[in-house]
Amino acid sequence: MNSYEIIAAQFHQRIDSIAGAVDAMAPGLEAASALLVQAVLDDRKVLVVATGQDALLGETLAEALRAPGDAAPPLPALAFTGSRAVEPTNLWRDLRTISRDGDILIALDTSTDAPMLQAAAEFANERNLVAIGLSETQDSDCAATITLLAHDARLKKELGLMAMPVLQEQVRQYLMGE
Repeated sequence: MNSYEIIAAQFHQRIDSIAGAVDAMAPGLEAASALLVQAVLDDRKVLVVATGQDALLGETLAEALRAPGDAAPPLPALAFTGSRAVEPTNLWRDLRTISRDGDILIALDTSTDAPMLQAAAEFANERNLVAIGLSETQDSDCAATITLLAHDARLKKELGLMAMPVLQEQVRQYLMGE
């Protein structure tokens, strides 16, 4: 097998995995979009929390929501990232200070057991926030979960990245119509 064939096979494997993830992701994307729109209409903030290897993904999501370009109106989104997920840290202290009843808390956790997602769901419950999860964990206490089912961590991150423009477009459609 030459290099081109190996590269093409890898791309096709990714494409097949992504196509297979649509059914798992679509309900969460639809629910999350509706929650984001309601937050905008209620003058609420969107707080994105991600830690460790997911921190950059969290910052990217907050930026995509804040400055979506032509896709959708900008949302008031802030990213909170750190190296630790569950232990009390500056991240949770900052979230406690900034968050208000009804704000949206989006938690990204691509790890297998999703400890940060669970900690974020508990935090949201304590603070009367609306939690949205991006994780492979389907049984969280979040109001909506965008399920990232994949055979490896890199593909989960790719699915998380792919969810961003879909959220933008869904929000645009809700707020501005077709």
